[in-house]
Amino acid sequence: MKALRKDYRQISNDVLTQISGGKISEEIEYTEAKSLYELSSKPVEEILEVRGGAGGAETVFREDEDYRLTGNAIEWISGGRRPDDGTAFRLTYRFSRAAGITDMSAGSVVRTIVEALSREIDHLYSQMEEVYRSGFLDTAEGEALDMVVSLLGISRKPPRPSSGIVTFGRTSEPETISTTEEVHLYDGSDEYELKKPLVDQVEKVEGTVDGSPQTFEEGSDFIVADDSIHWLPEGRTPDQKTVFRVDYTSFQEIEVPKGSSVSTFSTTPEDARTFTTVEAKALAPAEEERWEADVPVVCDEPGAWGNVLAGTITVMPQPVPGIEYVINKGDITNGVETETDAELRERAKHALEFAGRATVSSLESALGSIEGVRSLLVEDMPDDVPGIVRVIVDGGDPERISEVIDNTRAAGIKVEFARPTTAYIDVSFLLTISADRDPVTAMSEAEAAVRSYISSLGIGDDVLYSRILDAALRVPDAIDVTRVKVVAHKESEVMESEKENIPITNQERAEPRNMEIDFDTRD
Repeated sequence: MKALRKDYRQISNDVLTQISGGKISEEIEYTEAKSLYELSSKPVEEILEVRGGAGGAETVFREDEDYRLTGNAIEWISGGRRPDDGTAFRLTYRFSRAAGITDMSAGSVVRTIVEALSREIDHLYSQMEEVYRSGFLDTAEGEALDMVVSLLGISRKPPRPSSGIVTFGRTSEPETISTTEEVHLYDGSDEYELKKPLVDQVEKVEGTVDGSPQTFEEGSDFIVADDSIHWLPEGRTPDQKTVFRVDYTSFQEIEVPKGSSVSTFSTTPEDARTFTTVEAKALAPAEEERWEADVPVVCDEPGAWGNVLAGTITVMPQPVPGIEYVINKGDITNGVETETDAELRERAKHALEFAGRATVSSLESALGSIEGVRSLLVEDMPDDVPGIVRVIVDGGDPERISEVIDNTRAAGIKVEFARPTTAYIDVSFLLTISADRDPVTAMSEAEAAVRSYISSLGIGDDVLYSRILDAALRVPDAIDVTRVKVVAHKESEVMESEKENIPITNQERAEPRNMEIDFDTRD
């Protein structure tokens, strides 16, 4: 029966009762070996009620049938009902106190002091309960849960801001910039990049051909592509190691700087979602004579707050020169909140299960390499409790085994080490051999073969009837094996079988003991 923590009012009332005398409740743990339990407040005038668990059910015990008041103690009567062993029973009784402090009214000095102390005691109880709960995965919360799961190498996932693409643009072409006589050295290459990007048109290209000044024709001698002059193989080209000059116009470059702010529209500033660009990007020609740039942005506030639908980011708190509009053409909904306690707890449990499985293979490998270990069995969650691994090892130095377990087990995993119990196996059978075979040698070989098979079994391996027959029949000149009887002597029982297998549990290991073999011969 779980004892409930007293609240502030119960504490206060009990303290005042102790000072002035009166009715009080007390909880006592019951053990079968003891029938008389002295009460803490004296002198006791009468017992008003006794409650407890009897037969697993809540029970109200009866005075003079189940218990009696003996002096200042409660005595359980022989033959009456009693609380279950190891459980607590709660009794309410009345006691008297010599006249002294009698004014317990609201506002009195005594009540004021008692209530102040009771408030602090209640707060202390609350803190102690919180400390207790903070040590377990299922009940820890907040920072306490972070510390518990850190034993598994896990940390709480922080909030993640939403991120996506926002389009900056304008509906008209930018202004053009003229460049005259930009000089390039012709060295036989096919392509020459112009210094100003976003080339609108090349107005004139002049150079020297066979020592004479020439003006080159676009489409015949060269073309303009990707802000570069591309010389055509069938056209004229400047003389080697001479310069050619280019007159051209280019559009003014409009760049969205890194760190630019955009936001959703809201009549109240605190409700607007604000985003910041994470890289710089220049506008480029797009459809319908628009100039646009798709720029990645991240919400300034982490979490789901920044999740917005397409078309909602339309405001530039600080306008970028040359930009006429901004908009998000797609949803931006990948922001997530901080991982909750429930989510972190569930992830930790899965990690705990995985750690347990990882521990199984590593423990098997490490323990199997210890000198003297003949057989071992590693069970993950033997009682369906995550974080528990049981190892049963036959042979080997126990101190060395414990050392290997401590060095191998994963953090947060409890490993229980135990030795297997022995199931002694007695076998008897009739061996039929050929008439010309020495019976003593044949029986000796048959016994060795059966003992070898049983000795090879590991922890939890059943003794198989068919394998006993097979081992005996491998003896040279063996014809038949009959009247087979197998007896297993375990700690808790004796099992006998003539044609069935002998089951061995995960806490047992079979070991051969007595062998009784008779022989018969056949021509």
